[in-house]
Amino acid sequence: MTYLYQISKPGKTDPSTPVLVTLHGMGTDYHDLASIAADGEKNFVQINIQGDLTFSSGYTYYIPDFTAQSEKRVITGTMAKLEHALADIYQKEGLSSRQPLFFLGFSQGAILSLSYALLHPDTAAGAVVLSGRLPDFFQSETITCSQEPKPAFFIGHGRFDPLFPVEKGRSIDRFLRESGLDADYHDYPTGHSVTETEVDDLRNWIADHFHSRKKQ
Repeated sequence: MTYLYQISKPGKTDPSTPVLVTLHGMGTDYHDLASIAADGEKNFVQINIQGDLTFSSGYTYYIPDFTAQSEKRVITGTMAKLEHALADIYQKEGLSSRQPLFFLGFSQGAILSLSYALLHPDTAAGAVVLSGRLPDFFQSETITCSQEPKPAFFIGHGRFDPLFPVEKGRSIDRFLRESGLDADYHDYPTGHSVTETEVDDLRNWIADHFHSRKKQ
């Protein structure tokens, strides 16, 4: 197993029970997003995956230095490691590939959540993308998806974000819509952080999309 993880499950699961994978930002750990999607008991499976590289006082999934390797190679390499880790987790935890798979990430975790859903649109049901950006190489990619419904996305971004300016969030929204994908974009009066209103909005989005997936 490459990554450490935490998992929470409802008392009973079936092939319609959604799975939410959280991916934290640089310098934190798998505790960081553990409670952001819902308080208390959850009616979905949540897997919090911790980066495998030490960074500052926490962890990261990759070092964003694209001099030795291109951004595409670094991110797709990280995607391959995450895919392998998820396959191991699913087998160990008795989960099914038929369960709707969603991602939720902040900053670097948002980049990876978005990238996973775009690179695997027939596997991922959607992603919550908080204070992230679209990797440059996607501008030359055509997103094709044979599944219905197509992946859905919640994008939340701070208007005063000094790391990823708000235009980065808006460009994610434009790219998704131009690719024919469902995007729900919000920006908030904050920097590189998440507000209480944003948490309320993303929880409502998660509840709506998880409910609609369970009914299918």
